Amino acid sequence: MQYALTLYLSQSHPRIFLGNTVKFRFMAQKLEDFFSRTQRRRFLTSPNLNHLVVCIVIIGLHILGMVSGRFERMENIFLDYFFSKRPALHAHPDLAVIEIDEESLRTIGPWPWPRHYHEQMIRILKTWQARAVVFDFGFPETAEDRGGPLPAESIFQKKDNVYLPVELETKTGKKFYVHDLPIVLEPDGEKKAWVHSNPDLEKNARAVGHAHLDSDSDGLLRKVKPYLSEKGETYPYLALPVAFDYLKEELPGPMSLSLPLDAQGNLRIHWLGKWLATFEHYSYADLVRSAQAFERGAAPVISPENIKGKICLIGITAPDLSTPQATPVESAYPAAGVHATVISNLINHQLLIPASLEANTFFLGVIGFIASLLFVMSHNVRSFIFGLMLGGAWTLASFVLFWKKGIWIYTAQPLALILSLFIFSAIYSLLLSGREQSRLFDLATRDGLTGLYVIRHFREILNHLVSEAQRRKRTLCLILIDLDHFKRINDTHGHPAGDIVLKHSAGIIRACLRTGRGIHEADFVARYGGEEFIVVLRNSSLKEAAFKIAERIRKAVEKGVFEWENKIIPVTVSLGVSSLHAAENFPDPMVRRADEALYRAKKTGRNRVCVETVAGSSA
Repeated sequence: MQYALTLYLSQSHPRIFLGNTVKFRFMAQKLEDFFSRTQRRRFLTSPNLNHLVVCIVIIGLHILGMVSGRFERMENIFLDYFFSKRPALHAHPDLAVIEIDEESLRTIGPWPWPRHYHEQMIRILKTWQARAVVFDFGFPETAEDRGGPLPAESIFQKKDNVYLPVELETKTGKKFYVHDLPIVLEPDGEKKAWVHSNPDLEKNARAVGHAHLDSDSDGLLRKVKPYLSEKGETYPYLALPVAFDYLKEELPGPMSLSLPLDAQGNLRIHWLGKWLATFEHYSYADLVRSAQAFERGAAPVISPENIKGKICLIGITAPDLSTPQATPVESAYPAAGVHATVISNLINHQLLIPASLEANTFFLGVIGFIASLLFVMSHNVRSFIFGLMLGGAWTLASFVLFWKKGIWIYTAQPLALILSLFIFSAIYSLLLSGREQSRLFDLATRDGLTGLYVIRHFREILNHLVSEAQRRKRTLCLILIDLDHFKRINDTHGHPAGDIVLKHSAGIIRACLRTGRGIHEADFVARYGGEEFIVVLRNSSLKEAAFKIAERIRKAVEKGVFEWENKIIPVTVSLGVSSLHAAENFPDPMVRRADEALYRAKKTGRNRVCVETVAGSSA
């Protein structure tokens, strides 16, 4: 930039360039020095750096918490909320659900039905040119079905597009009692086992897949296992072979499945909407009636055109026979609806895409860094507003990505990080503000050289102590202290030496005051003038103030070592002591009497303690 500006001036304004080149280079060097040295030094030594460092530590802790996976439930809450606020999506038009509902059970008979009932349904659907028939239940062996292999005329003896499920059931240990002693048949406790339909049925089916649905800890169903293994047997989720056959693609194995899975290897269900409003529904009984009417030439309840080319899922929806799943979009969702949703997701390429752990970590770090900079540079109400704006913007961006692209990125943990950073920044700001106020208070009330109170602030303290002493009927004493021959010290050794004497003397006086007393018994000392100090003693008699405390100060100063340029400076003090009288409501008379006693101490030889005149006597 410096080179470009120099080139521009040399070509367009030669006179200005010739007259100001040196000045310009000097200013540029100054600016460079300012930004590269001064500003960097100020930032590195300012409280902002400490603030930023702690913010980075907080970001790191949140990242560790996210990696541990312990806060995924928080993210699920936001995901469920997104599902509830997003407009419903359309299911694939080639999907139809045939329900075994209560009306079907009343019409056809109690469950379980004989296998030939289902064979008849498959024939109807095949005649009406259904693309595939998917059962969400296995075929239990009824008394009517038992008796050997399938007959030759059975529809299951033919290779048709029929898909059957296998169930993974939990079996617990069985126990019975003999003479009150428990006998355990399966001592290993809880076991899981695959439950199959008739082997001939599965052998002639187009594909077999598991229909196992496992809810999260909060009871909501959000994901399915693409492949499930148990006892050496591995099966794909039932919807996978159906969808891949529809797409005319080969179903890959567990290790080569290229679907967007979450960190646990689960396929997230991209819920489309409410169960009844999302899919085409037909009653099993109505379909049977329609087939019979069609054969008689009568008008069917359900037209064959409604079935032609469809993937028909036959599922149990009667409340007494099925266990509906609680989902983010509906409290009761039948298993057939879950399978249909996943098939539609796969065929429509509407899969829910969870962001990778690396992507979520990156976003969390960026959000945290932006929030840290905002909170470091702003305080109080502005930082709160900035935090709200950042959190709102991130939530909106997450929702838009989910709605438009089906991408699920973490929302709760960035918001929790923003909140953590704001709380820390608010506390840090309060502490910093308190420290700054304390510093400003000390600057206003303390002497810069000695660190003692200045006389203006000491007067306020003294007025309060006088009122307190009169109200509580307590004693109050005052000591005025003056350094002897202080002008001679300045003239002989210089003012720096005088400053050292003042500072050291102030420390000795403060050390001689009574310690270990409560806040309501504390003594106070201040710098009264150039080389004078003033001490107020609470709940102390005049005798104790003069002959114990004042005398202790005098001896300590006299014995003190005041060294300047390898020379010892002898220092002594004169002290005047007075007390508050019963009828006095303000400190001026007491101060005046202490000043008179100090004057007598200096007049009678210095380096001594004199007490206020009482009944014509002095000390």
